[in-house]
Amino acid sequence: MVDMYFEIGISIARRIMSITANKTATDIIIPVFNQYSFTRDLIESIYRHSDVPFHLYVIDNASTDETVDLHKIFTNDITVVHNRKNRGWSCGINQGLELGRNPNVVFMNNDVEISNGWLGNLINFLNTHPRIGAVGPLNSNPNDLQNIDSVRKTMVPQIPNFMTDDLHERNRILKYHFNKAGIMIEGMLSFFCVALKRRTVNEIGPLDESCSPGGNDDDYCRRLRKAGFVLGLSLDTYVKYDASLAAKAIFDSTSIPISGI
Repeated sequence: MVDMYFEIGISIARRIMSITANKTATDIIIPVFNQYSFTRDLIESIYRHSDVPFHLYVIDNASTDETVDLHKIFTNDITVVHNRKNRGWSCGINQGLELGRNPNVVFMNNDVEISNGWLGNLINFLNTHPRIGAVGPLNSNPNDLQNIDSVRKTMVPQIPNFMTDDLHERNRILKYHFNKAGIMIEGMLSFFCVALKRRTVNEIGPLDESCSPGGNDDDYCRRLRKAGFVLGLSLDTYVKYDASLAAKAIFDSTSIPISGI
């Protein structure tokens, strides 16, 4: 059953859901603008590969493709918000934060490829210490500080040199070597896929919607550090991600897409 209701400038199709008391339960927030095939593939992967309770919040920034029918296609544990204008990536994240109630949140871009156990890995490391403010995965983007080859070279030489490009096999190898393990980092985390505790977000506040495209990652990480939190990198979680495919600026109707954010 779908409960349809309206707010100013927004139409929302919301699936009836129950908020669980499970400390691993997570609200996954995905702002999107067109690129239906990416969004569909990611949602299907989340259903297939997530190992802890979750609820999806897909924030559609006035798409004109098949994205407008997402609420008809996916029916379990999902809320689809259809904005009547493009409100930007940061605003989309904040909309999801307002709607969700689970004890953890994940911000995602729609062009991320995930593997089995990805969500439980991030949340388990996030919950290892109360002062861990945010946790991100290793990734395939050569221009990102979380790139697995860069992390191996500069921080964790124990990461194996893979003989395979298969996403799932790489994650199985990492799970064997680094089960529930991670490191604290001095730099910033990229918010294409990042996990936070809701109580931390409540303390720090929402994303700054005035930040330039791509600037919210650094801004929010600085705010976390100023409040005494540290940033973590999960060593048993690897995702594929190409920043040029769905740059955050694409969610800003006043900007053009920017590669390598």
